[in-house]
Amino acid sequence: MSFDTQILQFISSPGYRPMKQHELANALNINSKGQRADFRHDLYALEEAGKIVRLRKNRWGLPEVGNQTVGIIRMMAKGGAIFIPDEEGESEIYISDRNAGVALPNDKVSIEIFHSEYAARQRERRGQTDLRAEGRVLQVIERHTDQVVGLLKHTPYYSYIIPDAPGFRHDVRIDDTQNVPKDHKVLVKLNAWIDPYKPLTGSILEDLGERSAPGVDVDSLLADAGIQEEFPQDVIDEANQLSGEVTPDKMEGRRDLRDAVTFTIDPETAKDYDDAVSIEPHPDGGWVLGVHIADVSTYVQPGSLIDQEAFRRGNSIYLVDRAVMMLPKELTTKVCSLNPENDHLSHTVDIHLSEDGEILDFETYPSVIHSKCRMTYTQVQKFIDQKPDHEIPEMIIQRLENLWPLVQKVRALRVANGSVEINTPEIEIKLNDQGKVEKMMPRSVSKQAYGLIEDCMLLANRAVAEILIKSEKPALYRVHDEPDEEQWAAMGMELQALGIPALPQTRADINAAVKMAIGTPVEYTANLAILRNFKRAEYSSTQIGHFGLAFDDYTHFTSPIRRYPDLVVHRLLKAVELGRDFPISGDKLEEIALHCNETEKKADELEKKSTEKKRLEYYSELMNSSLAQTFKGYIVSIKGKGMIVELPDSLQRGMVTFASITSDWLEANDEMTQARTKAGKVKFTIGQEVEVALAKVDTARGFIDFVLADQVSQPTRRERRPKMQPDMKTGKLRPRGKQRRRRR
Repeated sequence: MSFDTQILQFISSPGYRPMKQHELANALNINSKGQRADFRHDLYALEEAGKIVRLRKNRWGLPEVGNQTVGIIRMMAKGGAIFIPDEEGESEIYISDRNAGVALPNDKVSIEIFHSEYAARQRERRGQTDLRAEGRVLQVIERHTDQVVGLLKHTPYYSYIIPDAPGFRHDVRIDDTQNVPKDHKVLVKLNAWIDPYKPLTGSILEDLGERSAPGVDVDSLLADAGIQEEFPQDVIDEANQLSGEVTPDKMEGRRDLRDAVTFTIDPETAKDYDDAVSIEPHPDGGWVLGVHIADVSTYVQPGSLIDQEAFRRGNSIYLVDRAVMMLPKELTTKVCSLNPENDHLSHTVDIHLSEDGEILDFETYPSVIHSKCRMTYTQVQKFIDQKPDHEIPEMIIQRLENLWPLVQKVRALRVANGSVEINTPEIEIKLNDQGKVEKMMPRSVSKQAYGLIEDCMLLANRAVAEILIKSEKPALYRVHDEPDEEQWAAMGMELQALGIPALPQTRADINAAVKMAIGTPVEYTANLAILRNFKRAEYSSTQIGHFGLAFDDYTHFTSPIRRYPDLVVHRLLKAVELGRDFPISGDKLEEIALHCNETEKKADELEKKSTEKKRLEYYSELMNSSLAQTFKGYIVSIKGKGMIVELPDSLQRGMVTFASITSDWLEANDEMTQARTKAGKVKFTIGQEVEVALAKVDTARGFIDFVLADQVSQPTRRERRPKMQPDMKTGKLRPRGKQRRRRR
């Protein structure tokens, strides 16, 4: 029996005052047990549809349309949530756990905005007169996902999982465990959930294995993100039918560059080589820099099974213990990869450079190359540093002696034109056979060797972008917008708090600030302050230029093995070269750009999460050991509750709460750049070096708390409070030692 019409008519009637659930049922004369169950179902269904809302004290009423907005809800690891509106320019809204309803992390929801009386009183006590808006979830418009990964637990009465995602705070009851043992990680399909007073339920889709087994932690990350590492069998079968052998029919329409001295430079661990370079004198003076990119588009045809799967994945993902590739292994490491001493199909960009590194001309064409040597960044860096043990063949040394000085001039011109030059450290984690952290250190990047290849690729990407622009047809570009007003302001405020007198408004201002910070204790923190106020670089069908690189026209052409948009750019470039119509419409190109921006963002998040997971495990084991260690770190930001400290050796971040500092009562200033006493004395500021010790490592929720090293031996405020224990007669808590004596 359906009661939805009755409920809606009654709540909509003139003079209705919000009632609780049982009051509504009584008012509608719904008395039997069966009817009450149907009534509850219809009530929650109306709430799910957004037609009615649950108000304060669990009373029901109509939503206030003027107070509603739609957006995404982001759950915070330590409780509560942030609502991010769809409408640009609208402020984020805080949502407490009790007002989240049946929303789950990253769901699209509609909320009602209100002002909490309790929060207003608390802010008034702190001298804050402004009212902070809060929100209450009215309706879940779209679930972000219907799957979740978690740790399986059993009780005598039921089984449940504890979700891995830090913001996922609801345990999930399991319908059928399928005899999966406890403490196994499992992938669960969620059932519909419309009643926050009933448990969230689901069923097991896949047993990922015992939680401490090697690789299961990263397997869980991938499963939770909906990433499938293995390729479908039909895609593998299609890839296995492709051959990398360069036959006469494949040579048609290509320039034969097999006699040219081409070579690759990649990391030591690289297994796919999608770019090679060459350099020769130009007959009219200057140099011809050849950038030769694997011609993936010849093998991966539009609409093929491989192409469909590559589009779905969007890009390769590089995790702490593995790589999830965009293309099947057969193509990635053999057919398309420019392995040395083999003939390979490629797409070449020849760039005529002056002796001073200026671009004089360029052309692109399909080619065939035969790479003469595979070198690593370490080898090339040794050559640059004039170390004799680089083991580079003589014919390559001759090319590097010309290429390295030329690339230095190219880079100098780029920097002079305003390109932003910021170097930030990366962390390298070495794992043992059990997947545990064996060693953790800043990555020893051969910066100059890496920069040599980077600048060669930038030149090729610029050339291809100009060709696509001149074609006046829809295309794909790699764009980077400049910071908005708020980001410029935040950047300047943080730099000034670090003691750098800069208020950047242009690229030149940023580079000037970077130079002022070089060699100072705040160099690293200053770079972070700039980078966190940058926008992300993205793919787009509209060319707006690249702010960070200071290029008016830019695309990405040089990574077709691991980036789907680059593969598309190869197809577009071939159409221009052959004088054909573009194979893809403008609307489809925009769809590809939007999709690949999302997959790239997901890949970055997964890479970060896989590293964070291993670091947290490392520090958890360290904390549980008998070794008492302290670490030097830098304050990289200040929050309302404490200071975020980053350890430079591991890039691990953690919070030092103000409550843990017993020597002073501290609070953040309005700009969130300093921690001050009540008297206004500055005790800490961003960029300051501090010594910390581990206070708490929460691997489940994914965070670390530090404590200042000089506070470790001091009792906390809570420890100085009188110990409490239950009164033996009344059961109420009383200070220890104040028990009532029994009368005898």
